[in-house]
Amino acid sequence: MNASRANRVNRTLVLATALLLGGEAFAQGGPVDLSPTGSQTPRQDQRPMEAPLEPPVDVQGGKVNPSGMGGAVEQEPLGQVDPDVAGVLNGENGGFGPAMWWGTDRRVIETFMAKLPVSAPSPAMHDLMRRLLLTGAEVPKGGQPGSLILLRAQLLAAMGEFQGVTSLLGTVPGSSANPDLLQVEMDTHLLNGDVTHACQMAHENIESQDTPYWQKAFTFCQAQEGQQQAALLGLSLLEELGVNDPVFFQLVRIIAGQDKAAGKAPVLETLIDPTPLHLALARAAKVQLPGDVLSSNRPGVLRAVAASPNAGAELRLEAAERAETAGALETDALRQLYAGIEFSDDELKNPLTAAEKRSGPMSRALLYRALLEQTVPAAQAEALSHALSMARTEGRYASAARAFLPQLSGIEASSDLAWFAPEAIRALLVTGHASEAEPWFYLLKQAAGRDPEMALALEKLMPMARLAAFSGADSWTMDRLGEWWNFVKDTPGARENAAMLFSTFDAMGEFVPENIWLVLLDGPAHQSVTAPHPSGWFLLEGASSQARIGETVLLSLVISGDAGPARVEPIFAHRVLKALRNIGLNDEARALALETVVAAGL
Repeated sequence: MNASRANRVNRTLVLATALLLGGEAFAQGGPVDLSPTGSQTPRQDQRPMEAPLEPPVDVQGGKVNPSGMGGAVEQEPLGQVDPDVAGVLNGENGGFGPAMWWGTDRRVIETFMAKLPVSAPSPAMHDLMRRLLLTGAEVPKGGQPGSLILLRAQLLAAMGEFQGVTSLLGTVPGSSANPDLLQVEMDTHLLNGDVTHACQMAHENIESQDTPYWQKAFTFCQAQEGQQQAALLGLSLLEELGVNDPVFFQLVRIIAGQDKAAGKAPVLETLIDPTPLHLALARAAKVQLPGDVLSSNRPGVLRAVAASPNAGAELRLEAAERAETAGALETDALRQLYAGIEFSDDELKNPLTAAEKRSGPMSRALLYRALLEQTVPAAQAEALSHALSMARTEGRYASAARAFLPQLSGIEASSDLAWFAPEAIRALLVTGHASEAEPWFYLLKQAAGRDPEMALALEKLMPMARLAAFSGADSWTMDRLGEWWNFVKDTPGARENAAMLFSTFDAMGEFVPENIWLVLLDGPAHQSVTAPHPSGWFLLEGASSQARIGETVLLSLVISGDAGPARVEPIFAHRVLKALRNIGLNDEARALALETVVAAGL
């Protein structure tokens, strides 16, 4: 774009506003908060980074020995501040320490960070990504200064870590003068529903930022603030500049009252891969979001759709479940959406029958609503069992277990509910509530002594219990895997699931005897897989063996891929889990391992 021409447009837009309305009128209201009210423990990414950065330490707090690590990161001379080192986490509050990139080639960081699987349906991977991107650390020389901080902020926004973006940018010197960082901040406000701060930024930057992005944002704010004539003039000027964005133009005209058919609500036919500005405009115009808005699988967009009052109930629930599964939405926010869905009295009286006729997310909302009113333990257990079973077939078992945890925790283990014990144990272990699983485990063991079906259920459950480090599985050894295989070998996908389970156990330090692997010999000797490029594969081995913390975490995430634990191949999962354990991230590896076997249907 010709700079002088764009500047003339900016000045014209500002002048038109002043002439038409004699001042600025900012829209009222703030961000939509789906989280529960009340005091909460601050998240780690909300804590300010301590300054100055402490001496180099590894993730366990020990001193780093740079010898043999490919060369240490050079310190910046006094007076020069590299924005790429900024962060809000350190070795004391969940970060990986300021030395996490010691020995790593900058090309590795730049290449693989851009490939982080931000949409992976894995809270464990999301947490590792969040901590990696928010950690303040020295970076290797080379590249464009500021490029890494920009990429980190963009990735956090795509992940739906809106507070993380704000906190990170608050640590970057001169971020308010950086056009790219300003745009990330603006997009974050828009995705978070914070139109007030977004329009403040638009007014503050319209004269200095000579790009169509800011001109469009300013025009949106004019329409939002009731400055209809100024907004329409802005559209005319944008058309003169050749801006091609039909959705933007349509929505601004709707807000300005120029695109409404008589007696008909405005319709948005399609919104594939929406921008934050598109979502904010659709919300302001009160236009129903079309179903294809979810073709974007970015958790930040999914989180925004889940909070959109102009989206249908099923669309919001689908977006919320996917965002929660990806770690971008608090589980309490999903519960609030479930509780807010209206159902008929007949559906609430017969939830199990009615749930069969509803989509997955709507069926879970119906069962959740029914459970809020149900007080009979047997009926509660039946509804929970139904919800969890349906979620398992849809690949959302862990998410459902987290969402229904309050109801599950409220049911007391009793002999007449022994049939529900396997499901209760599995769900409680998946959500990290092992202590609550103990009475159910005791109940199941008692029932197994007199009922062959309960004995079978117990044996099928033991590998997951062992992997979750459940105390009730301490005596269950790898030699029992053969017996477990005999119970499951005739079920669909048994060979593939067993290979994943055995590989995961081995990666977590459990010795799987050779004779156990022999039971998987029958079947094809080869299989087609999508494999990571050898460069990342071999770099991961070197990084983990030499304690290059940041590089190991980065490569482990990229190798795990966008599909996450649900689709990763056993040999790749094995390498990733071992690499994470090699650098001391044992709890993180166990969380990822548990997600992997649950995703496999175990």
